[in-house]
Amino acid sequence: MNQTDSFAAINPATEQTIEGLFPQHNEQDVDLAAMAANEITQQFRRTSPINRAQLLRTIAECLEAKRVSIVERAHLESALPLARLNGELSRTTGQLNLFANVLEGGLWQDAIFDTANPERSPLPKPDIRRHNIALGPVAVFGASNFPLAFSTVGGDTASALAAGCPVIVKGHPAHPGTSAIVAKCIATALEQLAMPQAIFTLLQGTSHKLGQSVVTHPLVKAVGFTGSIHGGRALFDLANQRVEPIPFYGELGASNPVFILSHRMQQHALSLADEFLTSMNMGCGQFCTKPAVVFITKGTATDQFLTHVRQSIQCLPEQIMLTTGIRQNYIQQCLERSSQPGLIQTRSSVSHSVAPMVFETTAKQWRDNPQWQEEIFGPQSIIVVCDDDQEMIILSKELAGSLTATIQAQPEDYSIAAKLIPQLEEIAGRLVFNAWPTGVEVSYAMVHGGPYPASTMSASTSVGAEAIKRWLRPVAYQTVPDELLPDALKSTNPLNVRQSVDGS
Repeated sequence: MNQTDSFAAINPATEQTIEGLFPQHNEQDVDLAAMAANEITQQFRRTSPINRAQLLRTIAECLEAKRVSIVERAHLESALPLARLNGELSRTTGQLNLFANVLEGGLWQDAIFDTANPERSPLPKPDIRRHNIALGPVAVFGASNFPLAFSTVGGDTASALAAGCPVIVKGHPAHPGTSAIVAKCIATALEQLAMPQAIFTLLQGTSHKLGQSVVTHPLVKAVGFTGSIHGGRALFDLANQRVEPIPFYGELGASNPVFILSHRMQQHALSLADEFLTSMNMGCGQFCTKPAVVFITKGTATDQFLTHVRQSIQCLPEQIMLTTGIRQNYIQQCLERSSQPGLIQTRSSVSHSVAPMVFETTAKQWRDNPQWQEEIFGPQSIIVVCDDDQEMIILSKELAGSLTATIQAQPEDYSIAAKLIPQLEEIAGRLVFNAWPTGVEVSYAMVHGGPYPASTMSASTSVGAEAIKRWLRPVAYQTVPDELLPDALKSTNPLNVRQSVDGS
């Protein structure tokens, strides 16, 4: 490959080129991938859930076999610590195994029966049965901040493969080497199980046009995206402007508000300050669940909290961000925010790496500056000091959509918490109590989504077992002979799935 049709990764810690060239894929490559995926769509959709579960577990095994090389390459391309990346790879294999369990459990099928009643008057009641089928080829965009768990074979890919959808991944240009190793693991798993390679395709490149081509290709039936509000909204609009609009599951920006109530503050001011800084600064503030705004009320304990935050933040080390571009954006946005009246800044960043920053403001200034709700990607947060609990409740009604909302409260605070919860249900996909939002459990009950701009589909989740439902659609079968029905709807129930019959 020459320099015009290839690109290389950059080490964010040294800003030096990393060995290895990767193809700049184009519209023709998108077309070939989409056509190949479309050709095997019905075949893959009709594979047994047991076979797809085996595929997911085999991919996980292949990833484990390449753990050292995957983690080392991801470290070079992201500057994330090896321990963090090892944990992220374990989360990635855990997601694959979770969806294998989901497939075998069968609840995702939503097998629903209305039994026939030929004696019903004035018209006989027909036999109607419904279940979920895969949408078809889907596109997944790799995320910069999770080169494994939200990337090539992250949660979106795992859930889509579980649903029976062929997947086309648009790899993130910040970690092409990591994506390439992971893609080879998937290819190996497909080969071992004698399944078509067209079930999975990795497309790489640095141009926005590549991503646009993926979203607008007429054979792509849905998109999963994790990234910025600006980029995600642009692709969301493209998905809806198509001749055939398609679902666009975008996880975008979130402020993840935290409310520390007065009695909780009185009993735990110093530990809360430490926990806040840890959560905000975790992963250099590059987690989508970072607490970007904290609401507190005036008082002696609050003064202790603020003093401890101001002092402790000076001792936190600076960190390397994922890419040079992300670092430059972080510094520029913090500089712009620090120049605005009504904010008190605790620290500045002057080196090649970046420092965590906390701003302080009043409830009135916060209300007068709604732009402060916009996420700054990195270790930055705003503390809003309210006069009393009532002012805090008022501000809770003016928040934009978010992935999470957190309440820190003692039993003496529950009367205020009871008023906050209905407001926070309106704006968040996950409510956290007496903990911090950073970190997302991969489980059956998890919701990782929320009203816009947290996500573009607030009724869905990108993490957890329910994520499979994004890539499915229901089909009803009326008076179809039993031998022609899908296995999940046959009267003999060969898959042994739970079936709802006449509402029971």
